[in-house]
Amino acid sequence: MKSIEKLKRLTGENISAPAAPSAKDVQLADLRRRIEAVVARRQSAGKAAQETAIARGNAGLAQIVPGEEIENGHGKFFLASGVLRGASRHGHRNISEAFGFDMGAAAMLANNPGIGDFSCSDALFLDTETTGLAGGTGTMAFLIGLGWFEEGHFHVRQILARDFGEEAAALTYLAEIAGQKKFLVTFNGKAFDINLLTARFILNRLESGLALLPHLDLLHPSRRILGHRLANSRLVTLEAEVLGVQREGDIPGWEIPQRYFDWLKRRDPRLLASIFEHNRLDVISMATLTAHLVDIMTAQAIEQHSHADDYLAAARLLLHRHNLAGTGRILNMFQEQSCTFFSLQSKKKLAQLYKRTGRLNEAVQIWQDMTACSPPDFHAVSELAKWLEHHAGDYARAKNTVEKSLLEDNNFSEEEKESLLHRLKRLNAKVGDGG
Repeated sequence: MKSIEKLKRLTGENISAPAAPSAKDVQLADLRRRIEAVVARRQSAGKAAQETAIARGNAGLAQIVPGEEIENGHGKFFLASGVLRGASRHGHRNISEAFGFDMGAAAMLANNPGIGDFSCSDALFLDTETTGLAGGTGTMAFLIGLGWFEEGHFHVRQILARDFGEEAAALTYLAEIAGQKKFLVTFNGKAFDINLLTARFILNRLESGLALLPHLDLLHPSRRILGHRLANSRLVTLEAEVLGVQREGDIPGWEIPQRYFDWLKRRDPRLLASIFEHNRLDVISMATLTAHLVDIMTAQAIEQHSHADDYLAAARLLLHRHNLAGTGRILNMFQEQSCTFFSLQSKKKLAQLYKRTGRLNEAVQIWQDMTACSPPDFHAVSELAKWLEHHAGDYARAKNTVEKSLLEDNNFSEEEKESLLHRLKRLNAKVGDGG
């Protein structure tokens, strides 16, 4: 109340009554009420339509993808389930052939000796589909594919957060499954999937031991063992060139994030069907790729789908990790191979491995075969001459080897010729020719 009005009350002066609202004010108030009523009705109708679309989309999803809605303490999510029987084929292999792989070799691939104490049924194969390919805290893994071996079959579970509000429930289920396994198998998971999931657990204030599990990331050993003969080391390339898996109508990875955003707007389950299949194949391929790499590491016989240089690359990896026994098993596979069996580059690699493991006689045999071929190879001539000079003490034969290679048609560079001439000069002095 204003001061002047207080004084009038104290003195008993009349206080004028408040002015009645004008007709204009009444009209404005009525118009405001009508507008608010219209907006409220539209919001209610929009919300009901959205809820109907979500329900329709969720129901349609279950018809297209074998699965069901799951609920836990953090909400709901969609879970697709499948089983590949042991006789099921994936590329060149039956699933049963991927079961029971050698854990010592798996430990070598992971460079983690602890994995050797587990069994293949302790492995959790994991792959994610995300709302972005760059990662970061704004990226969510909306689909998490899991796989494991159980009783001779391969089980696949795919966890879908149908919208952002279902992420916590989806992650909770992932943590439950991961808690039952002892180590992870991924493809590029160390750099992407596990870091992303760890961040999402933190943002949702959820506990997870996922990042603490021992980890076999197949990208790195695949690149070291198979990369020498491939255009790139992407999983889809390994599938086609190594595993014999041909995907038909596969969705490109770059298209997946936009498909999910379209699903959120339109709730058309057909948008997600190809993403589920893409993810399912990724998980299965990781299992057969693991078995393939383990077969190479354990010196299984070379078959039509294997490559000699794959085994040599595996031998180098084993030697780098100080596994002489494993290196020796692979080298023993090639003792009877002829000069024409390997490419020139393969023979160089094999001879070098023999030399590094102290099996000089076998290395010498390869160098002799290579120098007998035309044109002679500089590396073989140089190595054979060094062995004859420094180990056999046969200076004359070393001299003849170098002279013969220089006189024949060869592809030596000027630097290589200079190196051999320098060696020849020293050998001439040793045999007493004085030149």
